[in-house]
This record gives sequence, structure tokens and C-alpha cells, in this order.
Amino acid sequence: MTEEEYQNRLPSEICDRIEVLSEEGNQCFDAEDYQGAIAIWKRALSLIPAPRNTYGESQWLETAIGDAYFMTEDYANALAHLLNAKANIERNAYENPFIMLRVGQAFFEQEQPDEAREYLLRAYMFEGEEIFESEHEKYLDFLKREVELD
Repeated sequence: MTEEEYQNRLPSEICDRIEVLSEEGNQCFDAEDYQGAIAIWKRALSLIPAPRNTYGESQWLETAIGDAYFMTEDYANALAHLLNAKANIERNAYENPFIMLRVGQAFFEQEQPDEAREYLLRAYMFEGEEIFESEHEKYLDFLKREVELD
């Protein structure tokens, strides 16, 4: 482990607390209590010191919070948290098809078609149409209108 990697590791007690809070948030999310999940995950996120984007744990929490906001149709807050997840330098968000999908969807809902096309296409390139299977068909339909897909 390099010195830099060691410096960007959270103490085990903080990791343990984040794990407990994350599970509580997951339970709320699964029960469709999205606001409850957001509140719990934000508490977990607050345990991570600045700059948060240097810790891998923040990427998951930012993604989860963004997803919960997306589920409540609060697309502005969803996009803000998803972009924070995308900006994580500890983990490469550009290789995460779910983050790319949700960022694209949030841009779509914010009526930013150029950005929506870019990120929806990234998600499509990773997983094809399968990533859109549990999503509203408007996202894949939009992408098909915008880009010639194989």
C-alpha cells in the first residue's frame, strides 16, 4: 500500500459506522421511504472528511443519495449527487454503467438533451439495452432517436 493510499483510507470505526448507516438507508430505500434513506445516507456521508471525492465510500453514498432523489423525481438534487459520485477520484465512475445511466436520466429530466445523450450512450455501451430494462422506455427511445445503435 502506498502512502497516498494509506492516507485516503478511513479509520475502521468510521467505516463500521458508515456500513451500519448504509444498511439502515438500504432498508428505508427498499421500503420506498426515499426521504428516510436520503437522511440516513447523508449522515453517513457527513462522516467522510473533505475532500470527500478522494474516498471510495463517498462514491457509493453519493450514488445512493442521487438514486433516492431520482426516485422522488427531485432531478436537480439527484443530478447534483450523481455528479459528485462521478467526480470521485478514488473510483472510476466512468466505468460504472448505473452512474452513467442515472446521470443521463437526470439530465434528460432536466431537459438537457446533449448531456443526456452522452451519458445514456455511455451506459448503453457498457451493458446494451439490458441496462434500460427496468427503466421507463422514454430513455431508450430518446437514445434510439438520437444515436444509431447496433
